[in-house]
Amino acid sequence: MIPRSRALAAMAAATLVGTPACYAQAQTAVQDFDLPAAPLADTLAQLARSSGRMVSVDPALVAGRRTEAVRGRYSAEQALRLALGGTGLELVVTANGTLSLRPAPPQPQTTTLEPVSVVGAQESPTGHVDGYVARRGLSGMKTDSALIETPQSISVVTSDQIRDVKASSLADVLGYTPGFSSQTASFNRMVDDFMLRGFNVATGNSGMLRDGLKLQSSVYDGGQDPYGLERVEVLRGAASVLYGQLSPGGLVNAVSKRPTDTPLHELNVEGGSYDRRQLSGDFSGPLTEDGVWSYRVTGLTREANNWMDHTPDDKTYLAPSLRWQPSAATSLTMLATYQHIRTNFAAPLPAAQTLNGKLPHDFFVGEPDFDRYDTDTWTVGYAFEHAFNDSWKVRQSTRYFQADGNWDYLSFGALNANGSVRRGVVSRNERSTGVASDTSVEWKTATGPVAHTVLAGVDYYRSRYDSHRYSGTVTALDNIYDPTYGATPVLNTTGDYGIGTRGEALGLYLQDQMRLHDKWVLVLGERQDWARSNQTTFSSGANTRVKDSATSGRAGLVYLADNGLAPYVSASQSFSPTIGADRNGNPFKPTKGTQYELGMRYKPPGTEMLFSAAVYDLAQRNALTTDPDDSTYSVQTGKVRSRGLELEARAKFGAASLTASYAYTDARTTRSNDPTLVDQRVALVPLHAASLWADYDFTGLGIAGLTLGAGARYNSSSNIPGYDRDAPGYVLFDGMARYDFGANHPSMKGLSLTLNARNLFNRGYVSCAASNGCRYGAPRLLYATMTYRW
Repeated sequence: MIPRSRALAAMAAATLVGTPACYAQAQTAVQDFDLPAAPLADTLAQLARSSGRMVSVDPALVAGRRTEAVRGRYSAEQALRLALGGTGLELVVTANGTLSLRPAPPQPQTTTLEPVSVVGAQESPTGHVDGYVARRGLSGMKTDSALIETPQSISVVTSDQIRDVKASSLADVLGYTPGFSSQTASFNRMVDDFMLRGFNVATGNSGMLRDGLKLQSSVYDGGQDPYGLERVEVLRGAASVLYGQLSPGGLVNAVSKRPTDTPLHELNVEGGSYDRRQLSGDFSGPLTEDGVWSYRVTGLTREANNWMDHTPDDKTYLAPSLRWQPSAATSLTMLATYQHIRTNFAAPLPAAQTLNGKLPHDFFVGEPDFDRYDTDTWTVGYAFEHAFNDSWKVRQSTRYFQADGNWDYLSFGALNANGSVRRGVVSRNERSTGVASDTSVEWKTATGPVAHTVLAGVDYYRSRYDSHRYSGTVTALDNIYDPTYGATPVLNTTGDYGIGTRGEALGLYLQDQMRLHDKWVLVLGERQDWARSNQTTFSSGANTRVKDSATSGRAGLVYLADNGLAPYVSASQSFSPTIGADRNGNPFKPTKGTQYELGMRYKPPGTEMLFSAAVYDLAQRNALTTDPDDSTYSVQTGKVRSRGLELEARAKFGAASLTASYAYTDARTTRSNDPTLVDQRVALVPLHAASLWADYDFTGLGIAGLTLGAGARYNSSSNIPGYDRDAPGYVLFDGMARYDFGANHPSMKGLSLTLNARNLFNRGYVSCAASNGCRYGAPRLLYATMTYRW
């Protein structure tokens, strides 16, 4: 806490920056405020310094009083009025513009506050957002920044949307997000493997983050469960300047649920299609009366089957967290997770048999007593933040990750004329570990009319991945329509053809967010990376070592118009190391990406709406392609380019909420030594994709407690490399109905029932990553969830 004498001295000093001639202009000027909940004297001193306004108060009047947090664009008077909520004081503006305080007169019992303004002002980039419209985020700048001031495409999916669309995987979470594509749910229920703007951003490309830190070391370490997330932020396009090794497509940052200041208790009992039975709970609140210590425990346990025969979908998830916050300036949050997944791998199928529907949709090519996909995943870490004063802030986060997996499956070999299937055998024992750390210092200062937010930091990531793999033999499956199981695969346990990798990356970054006259935001950033990797092939003992360094940057400019429009332009870079060597033994260089983006955001003043549009040109160089002199090797002369348009709308108006998106993504190989790939579109990426989700609370129409929601997801056809047909396009419809029993029966307050349907009309569809890598989509899935909150 700042001593009273120091706070008042700061207020007195602030009066020197203005003159009476400036007061008329200052009274109407708006600016960004980021004032935490704090002692009133501290808030007055900070507001005086940041706005240049004269503040005159009686020290005895402010002693012992605390203010609300204020974040957003306001005039000095508006910000101070919001901060004074609940203090018993009111603002007085004298004739010469001086800000003062006096005790507020008693208010009649019927007087109410303006809740919308206060809630909006208190939004946290890691906290809960009511509805679907987030205004602030951390992923775009690594600072608490307004989305409208970020010169790059970013989408935020809130926990309310995650709940309403009944997302069971991270792919479900992002299904209504522009520029996103993935395989079907049969694959995504196990792993997080996605495409953004036509480029893969899965763990192998370092694009999957948790709380701003790189997460897994292998894509098969198990997907993140949506129930443990407060929000998911998607930053599209090249973004290595803040995060180091990334593919050009961008990143997906999942934000954990964290302890809350107010008590939260939630219990859910769920049942659904294919014998789904799930129990989940979320509990949070202060542990001490002063709120210095708070906790949160989120978890679920599930037993279920699947639309694929002999494929369970069992999971256990637990995420405890603990926060220590001795003051408004300091916080330490400790976070941990444990997850166990028990299911079977959905082996890819040939396009020739899936596109014509010859294989049954519930076909299981494996053996029930052999196939398994069992993973255990642990994480433990912390996030620390301390503000030394109004100008200086330090953040430090570290996490350790470990995953152990046992993964056995039979692959589809070939379909014989008599209807039997030859099968391959794969057995994998895997362990992944990772240590991620990020330390940064934020400095807010001014040079003349320019306000700076300078961010300097260092991040580190160390990964280890050991995959022991064995092949074998097994008899053919006799009949695809009525298979007889019971064969015992024979493993070749002496022939380990797996790999072991070690990776280490260190990066230094510097960024300056500059504001000029509250109209222009200029962002400049630069980064230097050093990376080294080591890959061992167990079968031969061959070892490949690679050392890389790279410099990447970003520049962006935003104009903030008074009517809520915010056009922007930006350029950014990415890089990602490539493990391996050419036929002469020369290590491969990193792939590099460059993006140019022109966009527009629109936030109508006084509304809960945010509209976004962007066009971009994104290219990746140094891509691997076949060596023309020896096809068993590769050279780095390939190039992949993506160009497109993305539109997104998020809005809440009255009793209705909606999110809508459209993406045109022309991602294709423009240079390759394989002529069959030149000018071919990237697999899994539709040229056109669109989505719409909307819900409506019928209380205002006389049906208290009833909320109905509906959504549609459209993907046009997508290319299948090496095949003469495309995977057909499709439209899927989703629905939701929720009834709050407490709306009509006070004794049942907190009790609600939600019915969800995904792929409501049971549309059949297929996704294909290659001609021998297709999977059927999920059929209609129905869920019923009884929730009790208290």
